[in-house]
Amino acid sequence: MNIVAWFQSKNLISHWIAVAVFGLSGIIATDQQVQQYVVQLCAAHPALAAQIIGAAVIIAKYSHSSSAAGTLATARTINASPDAPTSSQVAAVNKQ
Repeated sequence: MNIVAWFQSKNLISHWIAVAVFGLSGIIATDQQVQQYVVQLCAAHPALAAQIIGAAVIIAKYSHSSSAAGTLATARTINASPDAPTSSQVAAVNKQ
């Protein structure tokens, strides 16, 4: 729900930038040849290459909490917001 609300609050350029960042991070994190290319590009600054690859791995592997406590905390945050969904809205989503 939070990601959907975040995406709805952004414009089209923000969406393309996010897609590009997550896509590039996924490619860097999973492809050894791309990692070697990054190291070659940053040959004069090996620490920068390590930071780029490290950041890509963190971005690509990041996930939200799916524990019961995390779900409950998210639900409480949504219900406390001024635009909290009504019971009928929740029921309509659950039917889908």
